[in-house]
Amino acid sequence: MKKLFFAAAMLGVVSLSAQEKTTTPQVGIKSSINMASFNGKDVSNNDYKVGFSAGVYGHFPITEQFAVQPEVNFTRIGGKLKDEATTVGNTTIKTKNKTTLDYIQVPVMFKYYPAGSRFNIEAGPQIGYNIYASNTASESVINNTVVTSERKTDIKDNVKDFDFGANFGIGYNVTDNINVGARYYMGLTKISENGSESNDTKPDVKNHSFSIGVGYSF
Repeated sequence: MKKLFFAAAMLGVVSLSAQEKTTTPQVGIKSSINMASFNGKDVSNNDYKVGFSAGVYGHFPITEQFAVQPEVNFTRIGGKLKDEATTVGNTTIKTKNKTTLDYIQVPVMFKYYPAGSRFNIEAGPQIGYNIYASNTASESVINNTVVTSERKTDIKDNVKDFDFGANFGIGYNVTDNINVGARYYMGLTKISENGSESNDTKPDVKNHSFSIGVGYSF
């Protein structure tokens, strides 16, 4: 039994040793799905909506344990209000409201690989430029039949062009070419734009999201 345990332990050590990452610069493509919402003291009755991201990156090792990874991504985030239902007699009214925000995001991630392994911990700043913003409100009236109405509104003028925040995440290089990771984005600036208000009086609404993704390095 002891010999079997020792043999398994040795195989584990050999396996971990074989999982050293590449130390050469690489470029790659990546894609992820996210759960996005808003936070801030003026946010209430909020819920998450599903979004996605796709982009390119460069991975540049500085030492065996540290690397920097700038990226350029197209990302769809936003948020929604929790669905509401009101019943009066035999009639039920269901309402939905969601906001969609599209950004070109440029994060710069600083990665730490403990003991030069394939596992990494990352953090870094991110700036985003808003290219699209809309709000979709729908109402369904249910009384024997279902009647649904939907209204989509362009709110680009109500959203700031630039968004700034920070990313925190973990990742793993499955091979020298394939990597996976999970990341949290915390927006640090208010996204509401209103020329008649100072920044202090604008609604305290910020972006935030959780994402998981995969990348391929060339």
